[in-house]
Amino acid sequence: MKTSTLLQSLKKCSKAEFVELLLEIALFHPTVENLLRAKFDSTTPVPDFESYKGAVSEEFFPDWGCGNGSPSIAYRMLQRVESEATNIQQVLDFLFFCVETGVQYTNDYGDIHEEFYMAFEDLFERAAKLALANGLSKVYSQQAENIVTSTAGIGWGFHDELNRIFIEYFAGGEAA
Repeated sequence: MKTSTLLQSLKKCSKAEFVELLLEIALFHPTVENLLRAKFDSTTPVPDFESYKGAVSEEFFPDWGCGNGSPSIAYRMLQRVESEATNIQQVLDFLFFCVETGVQYTNDYGDIHEEFYMAFEDLFERAAKLALANGLSKVYSQQAENIVTSTAGIGWGFHDELNRIFIEYFAGGEAA
């Protein structure tokens, strides 16, 4: 069903039908329930996404052994954070956490592969664009600079690309 068709159908619903539909969706989808609670229940604590951060950390730094280091977990958890966040800073904090985790992984385990670096470059640029679009570049500038600085010496052009992103979105033309 197209979005426009769905929208027309929803507009035809009575308020009671719409509320019943939302409750039914929330019952089967905890993410939707969390979003609705955060939106309408002021007593609901602001989500901190520690379980999602834990899933990312576990992928890269498990309690024992070496982590798998797959960036796909960061993207999956990011989708959840984006759908449940009550403000843009929660999304930015999570994005930066993911990038910092990826950088720490490569600093600890050495050279990875190009796709790995490209995934974290993408996450860093997403964070940069989101910060700029929401007037938060100055708030996250130091954290972004620390990330870039910690990538010095990493191959595959990773440091160069993160530095380019930093200059474009955070530094006003000056390198980290």
